[in-house]
Amino acid sequence: MTTADLVFGGCLLVGGGLLLLTLIFDDLFGGFLNAIHVGFDLGGVSPTPMLLGFLAMFGVGGLLGVHSFGLGVGLATLVAVLVGSLGAGVVFGSFKALRQAESTSTFSLEDMVGSTGRVSVAIPANRFGTVLISFAG
Repeated sequence: MTTADLVFGGCLLVGGGLLLLTLIFDDLFGGFLNAIHVGFDLGGVSPTPMLLGFLAMFGVGGLLGVHSFGLGVGLATLVAVLVGSLGAGVVFGSFKALRQAESTSTFSLEDMVGSTGRVSVAIPANRFGTVLISFAG
């Protein structure tokens, strides 16, 4: 195992692992990677996932350059930068799509009081049942 393997492999494991944790658990932990958040957004997307996507794909590109293409460390690093930039772009597009899919309107139970609803299953007398109310969409 060479130094290049360790560097590129480490980038892949750290960047990919943290990106996966960010994608799955970010809302659960309230943004546990906010410690490296730099305080601005790019098109509504935090740069942290893009940085992690770059880091992970940098590792993939470097390992690909060294082992699949048989390149030296310098050219493998150039391939790694190109693949990393592509990875950051994919993460940016994915997170931007996820951000746009979020609902911006918030409502409470009090907002629904007095709204017209539809009974989805017949409710027996003096029993509980299910009522469907469509609100804000």
